[in-house]
Amino acid sequence: MSYHVTTVWQYFKRYLQKFLSKEILGWTKTARFFGLIGLILLIAIIALATYINPFPPRTTYLATGQDGASYQKIGENFQKTFKNNGITLDLVPTSGLGEGLKGLDSKSSTVSASFLTAGTESPVKHPDLVSLGSIQYAPIWIFYKGETIQTTDPFEYFSSKKIAIGPAGNITNKIFRNLYQLNQQMEPSAQNIAELPFEQAAQQLIAGTIDAVFIADDFRSNTIQKLLADRSIKILNFPLADAYIKKRPFLQKLVIPRGSIHLDSIYPSEDITILSSTTMLLVEKDMHPALQWAYLLAAQEYGRRSDSFFSKSEFFPKNLDHSFPLSPIAKRFYAQGTPEVFAYLPLLLASLIENIWAYVLAFVVIVYPAYRMIVAARLFPSEHLMNEMFTNLRELDEAILSATSAEEFPAIFLSLTEYEHEINTNWLFGKNARFYFNLKNALSAVKRDADAKLKMLTLNN
Repeated sequence: MSYHVTTVWQYFKRYLQKFLSKEILGWTKTARFFGLIGLILLIAIIALATYINPFPPRTTYLATGQDGASYQKIGENFQKTFKNNGITLDLVPTSGLGEGLKGLDSKSSTVSASFLTAGTESPVKHPDLVSLGSIQYAPIWIFYKGETIQTTDPFEYFSSKKIAIGPAGNITNKIFRNLYQLNQQMEPSAQNIAELPFEQAAQQLIAGTIDAVFIADDFRSNTIQKLLADRSIKILNFPLADAYIKKRPFLQKLVIPRGSIHLDSIYPSEDITILSSTTMLLVEKDMHPALQWAYLLAAQEYGRRSDSFFSKSEFFPKNLDHSFPLSPIAKRFYAQGTPEVFAYLPLLLASLIENIWAYVLAFVVIVYPAYRMIVAARLFPSEHLMNEMFTNLRELDEAILSATSAEEFPAIFLSLTEYEHEINTNWLFGKNARFYFNLKNALSAVKRDADAKLKMLTLNN
């Protein structure tokens, strides 16, 4: 092994000593020859490398909403996938998903990804954000205490009662106001709503200080589980769910089967229909492809969990909501699945290959023509120089043939000396290198002719 290493080193040492300086000289002359065109080509290559951007950030920041919501758990699950792929995922708690969206929009914020409940924001207001798809349902729950409520419409029933709807500006708060206005054609009375965080609202409902809690969140959230664990808490049925879906297409209908929450006490005692939105994962439009793949793989891994109440394992992630445009990476993911290369290579390398495969394919397709073009480009100034020097020698040879006196030869010999110096200091590239000796031989022949002609003129005089 050491023999080969020594041989390789000797080869490079010889190259550095004998050829590198001349090659630099040759390329310098090539650069001068092509001038502006070469500069434009160099700029294009640099621009392409910048566009491909092969090196992603090693840390990304995900907004997870308020305490007690399911998004903190999702983020913690995502962290495992990111860690396995050599990327750090930092979770950024916020007062709600709306605040996470503001952080995602802000140039000064570190947040680069956030969850969002579908149907609560317009993409027109957020043109720099794209979706990676829906990662779970966002069921809309109305919890209450007391006797079972039989009503055709919960918003009409609770219009005169104290109901917690989440903090001002919160996504749940927006959904409640949207659906309430759809039903009542007016804003809810301020004295009848409590704009409380989820955990605080749950405590007050259990204590009996408010009549109901309106929450849009997954079955697995801490707050939802806390309320479901209290046998005195009930879930309001939405008998007009289909009518609401007609008015608000982002909504879906979910059913809580009889006895599915507490089988021992058969709770609920009958099927309960509720409305639901979905939870999207939004990211910055210019987020590095490797990070987008990491989020999609994390969402895929999270979707494989078997403890989802409303969906089967591997149902999510899915492209269910179309309000925000999918990123190109997400489009590829939902159309073709995870690329095969991800099964064999680390994420960062696999993502790079997936991102530039089209460029690699183009390179393979044009590599030979491109190589010939590069060689031709490098050979052209060499051939131009060589032809020019042969032309000059031909002119000197003609000057020797036409000379009629010895006084003409000092200028001829001076020109020959200059051409000899030029031949010795120029570097002819590639296959043109053999013409170096042709030039020297031709120059020697011209010098011999000059000496012979000078002698003949001297003797004749």
